[in-house]
Amino acid sequence: MDISVEAPAEPAVLVATARLPFPVARVWTAVTEPLYIQQWFAPHGYMNRSVDMDVSPGGHWRLAQVDPEGNSFTFYGRYDKVEREARVSFSLVSELFPDVLTWIRVEMAGATVGTMLKVSHLFPTDYHRTAYLNLGGLARLREPLERLETMLRSMS
Repeated sequence: MDISVEAPAEPAVLVATARLPFPVARVWTAVTEPLYIQQWFAPHGYMNRSVDMDVSPGGHWRLAQVDPEGNSFTFYGRYDKVEREARVSFSLVSELFPDVLTWIRVEMAGATVGTMLKVSHLFPTDYHRTAYLNLGGLARLREPLERLETMLRSMS
């Protein structure tokens, strides 16, 4: 899988783009179903203990994760926009940084072979984006997408 990441000067956003050799319907299911999110939505070495999601405008989500050292933490937020098999946007808050609200937008479209997937992380300021990058943000963007592709291959 080819993944590209952009960090334009304005706004404070990181955008990861990947071409997945799977139909949009399968990618949509993997991005919106808790069972699948639990399997792939984490960097390598991290495990998701639980995922609760109500993928509808105004619906809430919560994910409990464990890092390789055994530390537990949660992420949570609410869904803003949901367009089936096209896009979903939601807020993301980490219990480690509860005052930092990040917005995630996932867009997908059919491509010549498979699906073009674009994941944008909009940070409150460039300071927050830089801090995320300094904490391994590039890997935190790329690795879940790699896990997504692996999981998509195993889906029947």
